[in-house]
Amino acid sequence: MADLVKFSDRFEIDPAQPLPDLDSPSGKAYACTEGNGTEFFALVCDPKVPLRIETINGLKGFPKHNLMRVTDHGVVNWTISGRRMPVLILDRPRGARLFPDPAQAIEPFTDEQLARGFLTPLVATMREMSQRGVTHRNIRPDNLFYSDPARRSVMVGECVSGPPGLYQPDSCESLECVMADRTARGEGGVLDDLFSVGVTLLSLLTGRMMPEPTDPQRMIFDRINFGSYACLVGNTRLQMNMVEVLRGLLTDEPRERWTIRDLELWLGGRRLTPKQVKLPTKAGRPLTVGGGTYENVRAVAHAIGRNWNTAAELIRGQDFDNWLRRSLGDEAVVETVNKVTGGATGIQSAPKEEDARLVTRVAIGLDPSAPIRHKGFSCHIDGVGPTLALNFNDDATRQMIAGFIGSRSVGPWMSVQTRSKQDLLELFSKFDKLPTFLNSTGPGYGIERVLYELNEDIHCMSSMIEHLYVTDPEEVIPSLEAVAQGQNRPPIPMDRHLAAFLGARSSDIDDRLLRPLGNATDKRPAIDALNVMRLLARIQALSRNGPMPGLCKWFTELMKPAVNGFHNLKARAAVETSMMKASESGQLGEILKIFDDQRAQQRDQQGFARAQQEFAHCAVQIAQMNLDLQNKDSLAAELGEQAAAVISGVVGSVGTTAIVILYLV
Repeated sequence: MADLVKFSDRFEIDPAQPLPDLDSPSGKAYACTEGNGTEFFALVCDPKVPLRIETINGLKGFPKHNLMRVTDHGVVNWTISGRRMPVLILDRPRGARLFPDPAQAIEPFTDEQLARGFLTPLVATMREMSQRGVTHRNIRPDNLFYSDPARRSVMVGECVSGPPGLYQPDSCESLECVMADRTARGEGGVLDDLFSVGVTLLSLLTGRMMPEPTDPQRMIFDRINFGSYACLVGNTRLQMNMVEVLRGLLTDEPRERWTIRDLELWLGGRRLTPKQVKLPTKAGRPLTVGGGTYENVRAVAHAIGRNWNTAAELIRGQDFDNWLRRSLGDEAVVETVNKVTGGATGIQSAPKEEDARLVTRVAIGLDPSAPIRHKGFSCHIDGVGPTLALNFNDDATRQMIAGFIGSRSVGPWMSVQTRSKQDLLELFSKFDKLPTFLNSTGPGYGIERVLYELNEDIHCMSSMIEHLYVTDPEEVIPSLEAVAQGQNRPPIPMDRHLAAFLGARSSDIDDRLLRPLGNATDKRPAIDALNVMRLLARIQALSRNGPMPGLCKWFTELMKPAVNGFHNLKARAAVETSMMKASESGQLGEILKIFDDQRAQQRDQQGFARAQQEFAHCAVQIAQMNLDLQNKDSLAAELGEQAAAVISGVVGSVGTTAIVILYLV
């Protein structure tokens, strides 16, 4: 029997009591109780899938409408997987899931059940969420639960264990969302949630879920051409009051889609003539793209995005220009295309190597509310980050995201948006900086930095500490301490992921600390370890999470080449002693002070320089002496000749003096 896992000093999670009926696509459910006996359930989530932390925070204190609320969240040591795992503590529904098996039909809901048991509480939930500025993006038939054993009311399941729209069937997504890659559908808006409500309502009316289309792209083109209502409802027989609400919710034109207020009025008894489905305007003639023919502007935009590698030639041709300016007959579209491409001149003058960018911009101009399409990648800009997080280890995905950022398509897309949500402006500002990060190749930058800039809440994916699920810079030093005391210690406590994580998460870690990590020209001993220690010492100082003796001992080993770099043996011994003493404090900053002491190093260098000079002088003297010794024979002969000359001179002088004296005498 597995031990209970305590969480947040309030909850006990029982790993021995799985609750598979409450599982989410990326989370396993387990029984969980609070200290006072209240029953919840814990959703132990897949660490590879980013959670919607911003949405969790936005839903704090949510009133007890029929929404599966997050009571708490965090990380637990999960012995089953042998690592730390993210966990959500959620309201436990008192009833069962409506569609326990998506392939099995259920008893269709009556009008009364739909109105009172499903729509009324759901509208209250959506209004509260709308006022908080958050979307659900997980409304679908198999994410509904009875909120009571008598099955009188329905609650909608959780919406935070994965990126928005990731687990939604295509049929439950609005056209703007379903045209994007599944991982890049983005947060969307309340109108996208209302479309999902319409599809869910249809499933409750019929008692069955929509089957996934065998050809998703064919289904998208059908929905574009014939309308989502016609494609999803088909020949289903409905009462007129339900036709009204479904046409209102399933219309593809967001400005005409029913709002929360419309639903409230409908629930209050207002009845109107059902809206007629508004189909896209057909051009005077179809346009051939990639072998297919398309009659309206949205279908053409989607088609050239799908056929991006051949579409540039089409766009440059006269046929496309004629279709756009004459057959389509929509001056607003022409104006938008001109705005993002520079018009016919801009299209014709675009260099060949810019073909992919040209296709992207034309697609934006044709259908500004659609996802951005670049080289086969179709995304809403707030879906780029989750796509990278979910597939970071896939080389093709990294290249795809790098190409998208390098195309700088977000600016043109923003320029033709009619809405100016603050979060979009913030994202645009972020995307504007990404090429700089991407083009810097050193640790702390590159695609790893892009990953953490676009995903503010994901954990650090460094192979050293990924299993510890570190989400905050304050947790980095204790995690490295655990690594230092483990068996599989890497060569140095730093890698590209960790540097990028710290650069993105901490405003105190800037270029001055990151740039030296990639400096290959500095050849001083242990310079890499010194630069890493300087960065981590800064993090430790900011975190103030206590001494880390294991990590300090690790650095004393890494810094030995620098200690051995001291020439003076007494100074070397003194530095080593100081380093070991500083290591005992558990503070990296104390070790760093020793190697940042420039005066000690200068003294050692100056002493070494003097020793070198003295050595050189002695060497010259020794060399001269050796030379002299080698020439001793010639020296003796020279001395003999000189002595003979002196003696001869003296004898000569004495003789001359004697002759003069004799002569004078």
